Order: sequence, then C-alpha cells, then structure tokens
Amino acid sequence: MKTVFKFYQIFFLALFIISCKSEAISQVTEVDSSRPSNTITYKEMASMFHQYDVGQKPVLDEFRKEFTGDANEIESISHFYDINQLKQYIAYVERLSKEKDIELTGIRIFSAAYPKDYPEELLRGRQTLIFMPTADTKEKKNVAYEPLYSNKGEAIPFTKFLDQFSSKETKNVARASFLPFIGANEDLKSSGANKLKPTPPM
Repeated sequence: MKTVFKFYQIFFLALFIISCKSEAISQVTEVDSSRPSNTITYKEMASMFHQYDVGQKPVLDEFRKEFTGDANEIESISHFYDINQLKQYIAYVERLSKEKDIELTGIRIFSAAYPKDYPEELLRGRQTLIFMPTADTKEKKNVAYEPLYSNKGEAIPFTKFLDQFSSKETKNVARASFLPFIGANEDLKSSGANKLKPTPPM
C-alpha cells in the first residue's frame, strides 16, 4: 500500500512539474511573423535601385577602376549573410546585453570599406557593412554600443573603443587609451560583425 501511495505521489508531482513547464513555455512571447511595417513594394524598390545606379554607383565604380586599374572592375552591389549567422549574431548580442542588464534596441549597420592591405586581394577597397548592437543611453536613443565592455546597466558607445584604434595621422596606432588593458600594439575584440560575402566579386 505504501509503495502504491509513493508511486501516486511521484506521479502527481511529475504531472505538476510538467504542467508548470508547459505553462512557462506558453508564456514566452513568440516572435511576430506577420508582414513587418518596414517592408516595401517593388515599385519603391525599383526607384531606390535606380537612384543608386545613377547616383552612388558610378562614383564607386570609378573609384574601383582607379583602385585596381581594371576598367571592368565594379563596386559590390550586394552583401550576403547566412541566415544561421544572422540568428547566431542576434542571439549573441541579446545574451551579452542581458548579462549587462542593458535593453538591446536593435542593430545599427555602418558602411565601411576593406583596407588596401586586406588579406583577401579581391576584397581590397570594396564597400562592406559592419553590424553593431544598439541601446539607449542617458543622452541618446539607439546608440551603437559595446556590450563586451559596458558596465552593468550602462551602455557605453562603441566609438569610445573604436577611437583607441583610429588616428588621422597614422593607421593602426592606438591613441592614449582610457582602457588600462590595451597596449599600443594590441587589438581588442568587439561585438561588431562583418565577414560578408559581397557580389560582385564573389
């Protein structure tokens, strides 16, 4: 009799735990998969591509020609990110932000270019994109910030760290750093993402 009673105790306890877990799972907010408000029509898309083709693209193509000496060389017109890389990056900056008690508000995308001495020759001088997470600060909203080195509950703009490696006079020379652990010739990990596959040339 005691054995049967113990069995029922364990059985009902297991049911209770399972029901609590399923209730907790159902309370998790699902990502809205309805059509986003920032999607556009093909007419809008066509006008944007046309404006780029008659505006920025000829200038960038001319720059590519001067940069490589190849008249057939044209600037990158698209950048590819694998869907799983995008998901991983978002999960990564969400985790970093949560650990610092900072609300992640979005991702800011910056235009940049690969330097002339970039290891991959085909990418040298080409336009690219850099992703950075954003958060609100006391001064501004949606500021690109660095969760790796921000304080708990205080988002520090990524430019505070970028400036340590930027100089108008010379390249790759760190300025006097407010971070005691950065030496003059050292590098520093960021939470920024790049490593895109541009088309062309790839």
